[in-house]
Amino acid sequence: MGLTSPSSTLAGMGVPTPPCPTRALFLLAAASLTALLALSRTWSLSFSSRRIGRGGGFTKPCSSLKRVSAVRAGTTAGFYSKPPVLVTREKGKNDKLRKRLEDRGVKVLEVPCIQAKELDGAKQLPELLKGEWSWIVVTSPEGAKILSRSWDESGKPEVRVAAVGAATAKIIEKAGISNVFIPSKAHAKALGDELPPPNSDEKTSNKILYPVSQLAKDEVEVLLGRKGYDVHRIDSYTTLPADWSDDDAKVVASARVVTFGSPSAVRVWADRASVDSPIAVCIGGTSARACKEAGFAHIVYPEKPGVDTWAEEVLGVLENMETMGSTSVE
Repeated sequence: MGLTSPSSTLAGMGVPTPPCPTRALFLLAAASLTALLALSRTWSLSFSSRRIGRGGGFTKPCSSLKRVSAVRAGTTAGFYSKPPVLVTREKGKNDKLRKRLEDRGVKVLEVPCIQAKELDGAKQLPELLKGEWSWIVVTSPEGAKILSRSWDESGKPEVRVAAVGAATAKIIEKAGISNVFIPSKAHAKALGDELPPPNSDEKTSNKILYPVSQLAKDEVEVLLGRKGYDVHRIDSYTTLPADWSDDDAKVVASARVVTFGSPSAVRVWADRASVDSPIAVCIGGTSARACKEAGFAHIVYPEKPGVDTWAEEVLGVLENMETMGSTSVE
């Protein structure tokens, strides 16, 4: 292929070239424009691909927005021929993800891995909420439901709530609590980094009430404790393994794409089923780390947790099934 001068390129585009003595300056500007356009095309292409973790590792998407656009450009009918996707949250909590996937033509099967059970700590919350607290911290939709009910039973006192995750915050706001702090990302580190420090002028400035799952690690207490808060943890519920029928076990055994919304669901799956063959598509980094610890070979998760980004990750995996071999994605 022959070289084309910038001046002839612009002339072919219908842009007239000026006479000397400005011709040299014009040619220099045209050359810069040509190089910039070429660089732009190269940059765009570099963001159109992504890698999915293999061999016990996992990676974030290179560019969620780019990949989402690519998914939306495809046809809905294309997903009908893809393997079914398993959703594993508690019964009744898979509807949002399921609808987003089914609306795009994805076949979805539900096999809950866990079920929630309230503990005696939940019974203490209505009385505790009548006390003075700087913040009430909730980190899951289940915890938000228990808090909302307890707040109503306690007479709806004035409270400030820090809610981790959009779904958690939505439950709190729907209950009628308007003063809600939501960290930029749905994990404990973002909460610890972004929650305002205690105000020494307030007598309740450093007291936090933290109703949480009995299985939750102490990361929230540690991070907020370092910030100067006195965190009162209340184990208000726990998650137990869900019962699987023989049919459920057969579906699980043939799974190629499975979604996880919590570390508890990951642990149940790892205790009962293979972690080598299915691709684990997680709602966020916390579940992804649990998958890595459990030994999953293929793990995908969105950089920003949420049902919409989670669904797009699933669609992205299904789009690439033809180039995967069996279940490996490069």
